[in-house]
Amino acid sequence: MAEQPQAVFLPADWANARPGPKHWTADARGDDPAARVVHAPSGDGPGSGKCFLFLFGFKTASAQDRAMLAEEIAEIDDDIAVLRNAGYTVVVDRQATRADLLEAVAGQGAGVAGLVPAGFYWSSHGGADGSLECCTGATVSPADLDPSTVSPGLRLAVLGACYVGAYAPAWRTALGGYPLVAGWGRPVTLERAVDFLEAGRESDVGLDDLIERWLLTDTPIPPSPATTGLPPAAARSESRKGLKRWIEAITAQLGAESAKHRNHYDVTVPLPGGRTQLVRVFLVDGAEPFTEGVQLCGMESEVGPTSALITPEQLLSGSARPGYGRVALVPGETGVPLIVTQSFTPLAGASAQQLAAHCYQVAQQADALEFAIFGDD
Repeated sequence: MAEQPQAVFLPADWANARPGPKHWTADARGDDPAARVVHAPSGDGPGSGKCFLFLFGFKTASAQDRAMLAEEIAEIDDDIAVLRNAGYTVVVDRQATRADLLEAVAGQGAGVAGLVPAGFYWSSHGGADGSLECCTGATVSPADLDPSTVSPGLRLAVLGACYVGAYAPAWRTALGGYPLVAGWGRPVTLERAVDFLEAGRESDVGLDDLIERWLLTDTPIPPSPATTGLPPAAARSESRKGLKRWIEAITAQLGAESAKHRNHYDVTVPLPGGRTQLVRVFLVDGAEPFTEGVQLCGMESEVGPTSALITPEQLLSGSARPGYGRVALVPGETGVPLIVTQSFTPLAGASAQQLAAHCYQVAQQADALEFAIFGDD
């Protein structure tokens, strides 16, 4: 049965999305129908009577976008072959529009009418509000979809666009609650996006892994990650009173810069290679056994939203080394758990060097995770 979340974060901008290019005739279109290729099945299997669609919304007028499209197209031949051999009809549309997506999830459109849309991969630029860009320059967001029109057979929706993964709950709701929605929760480099499409990358979750697990088997689709029960981001409701002299000492030790806020300090920590990482520093009273009432200096740095593309190995690699800090999940504003690094240490008896070490290692861990997951700072 499709999952039906009770409350999903929806940006106000989705109600006022721009309609895209204006057409002067009813049958005019901004894409080239010849850019859509339909591959017939080459075998029988779990995909018989079903289809999978590769939809690329890169702008046709942009040379940079055309180059990005070419790099991704070069990496999907193996996925097409696997799907066709399993009985799937596979569509590759190099100029995808909003209408193409709406038709795809409903089991309509050129070459797939009457087939069950088991999954799709949409690749384009993504908006910070979770919208997808189309080849015409228009955008499509969950508000454009009618969940009642989505095929119950939809199992996998891969949104290869910056930011969109952070809005996975909203997209899943718009898609009838049926599919697993996977995507990037913040900007990623082209290199990381292409890596996702490469076959045989054992350390990461790639498109081939998602296809193998969710389209070549009948494994039940898991529910969206729960955020209930997660602790809030530690820096959101605590205090900075009494931290001033310690912040001055920490920044002097690290060559860092700081900014004062209502309940915390932001410390921008310089890292090797000219990189920097922001760490929030605050005070909190301990509440765990043997720390009850102890004033702790807390430090927290944001990595980004989690998603089905992130493995436990990525999050925990290196965490067994002796040192300070930990990786944690906290609720995100869009309903997707947020990855952070944290450290807590008693303020009493601490030295400036110890606090600076905590701050630096929290920053270093967050920066390393950002690079491993998203490919950039």
